[in-house]
Amino acid sequence: MLKNTRLVVAALAAIVLVLGGLIYRDVFVGTKNTSNAVNLYTVARRTVTASVTGTGNLVPAQQANVSFKVSGTLTEIDVRVGDHVAAGQVLARIDPTPQQNAFSSAQANLALAQANLQSAETPLTANQITQLRNNLANAQQTYNDTVAQVNLTNTQDANQVTADENQLTTDQQALTFSAAYQAAKQTLTTDQSALQTAINQFNTDGCKSQTYPYSGPCVADFTAVSTDQSKVNADQLAVNGFTAQVNADQTRLNQDTAKQQSDKSSGQRSVNQAAASVTTAQDNLNTQTESKPNQILSAQAQVASAKAAVQTAQQNLANTTLVAPMDGMVNSINGVVGETAITGSGTTAQAPGTQAPLPSSAASNAFMVIGNVSAMEVVIPFAESDASKLAFNQDTQVTFDAVPNLTISGHVVAVASAATLQSGVINYYATVTLNQTNAALKQGMTSNATVIVSKASNAIVVPNLAVTRLGGQAYVNAYVSGKAVQTAVQTGVVGDQFTEVTGGLNEGAQVVIPTLRVSSASGGGRTGGGGVRIGAGG
Repeated sequence: MLKNTRLVVAALAAIVLVLGGLIYRDVFVGTKNTSNAVNLYTVARRTVTASVTGTGNLVPAQQANVSFKVSGTLTEIDVRVGDHVAAGQVLARIDPTPQQNAFSSAQANLALAQANLQSAETPLTANQITQLRNNLANAQQTYNDTVAQVNLTNTQDANQVTADENQLTTDQQALTFSAAYQAAKQTLTTDQSALQTAINQFNTDGCKSQTYPYSGPCVADFTAVSTDQSKVNADQLAVNGFTAQVNADQTRLNQDTAKQQSDKSSGQRSVNQAAASVTTAQDNLNTQTESKPNQILSAQAQVASAKAAVQTAQQNLANTTLVAPMDGMVNSINGVVGETAITGSGTTAQAPGTQAPLPSSAASNAFMVIGNVSAMEVVIPFAESDASKLAFNQDTQVTFDAVPNLTISGHVVAVASAATLQSGVINYYATVTLNQTNAALKQGMTSNATVIVSKASNAIVVPNLAVTRLGGQAYVNAYVSGKAVQTAVQTGVVGDQFTEVTGGLNEGAQVVIPTLRVSSASGGGRTGGGGVRIGAGG
């Protein structure tokens, strides 16, 4: 078993050595075979192009998110999705009532500010000055009258309080020295003591647990309590009769004292108001009879501020009507009549070097989106290695997944200077403008662009398969006198199929295109179909 395995391994190793020798001979060693035993290419001149490809989306050449600048209730929408609109055309309106009211208020404030400025700038007539002085004199007389009336009221209130206090003192003294009052108080005290004794006896005899009519000793106890209570009540009435006058005196004193404090506060307010009127009248006389530059400047500033407020209110009123900012097609509408209009939301991210929008999967928050589809552009994310080769005005061929057999030429407008990270991959957006339009093309369609990044016309070229690169140096196998001779060459543009040769080969020379010959099971033969590529290509 082990012996058979070793034999198989040895046989395979022999086959590998043979194949390696054949490849080395065909590729790197000159041979004496005739030209029809090798794959040869005659060096000629032709145009070489190198290109990069990318897939993006078709977008309008210009797009705008359109929203109301003021909020309000939608009262009309004058277009539908898919309609073509012209710049300045009315799109929708909101209820203008709040803005109309604000505009009217701003106009009124402006008129007032202008009147104040005119008053500050225009001297007063003699009659107006006399009127201002009369106003000051009237205010001063009112102040004097108010002070006199307040002082009189305060004096009367103080006299009344003093009289009340004297009357209370007299009545309290008379009560203190009244024998009848003292006797009544003594009787009340004696009867209250007797009542308490009767109540104690009632409780001692356990009468609290009974209800009327009582029985046993509780009958007499209840009668004694009732009799004593009646005496106490009668005594209290007698005492109250003696103190009624003193209580009335105290009540009157309290009322008159409260009135005194109220009149004093009210009078002080009246005096303060009268003094303020005097100050106002004096200020009016001073300010309107004296020319004050600062006052004029202040009035002028108020007029300027009021004019700005009118302009703002007028603009807000105009903004209740939404108009198209450009010619184009209505792509979307967010809102219906009766809803609150979307305001100030939705901005358009522009593609590099153009007003075309960047493709986005997110829906716009704008009230309307308008796109100018009279011209179309393609916005494509390119890998960083390809983006570095892109430049302005490079020729481009664009195809469309949704429209087979349609190819439109275009050119690169611009390449983004900042990268965009998409699914962890760094890309750079590039914008390609189309040289013509087609009715079948729609915004958002998937577009495939082939950009020619370099080109050499009437150049000496060789197939990419013929070029081998070793250590940064390019080589071809030139076919000289029936042998393949490794020859160093200088290269230029590396295209998709051919490489420009700028030195080392002349037009008409022949080079060997490497192929791999493999023996067949029946004894050998050459494979067809172009062979296997050896070395680097463009």
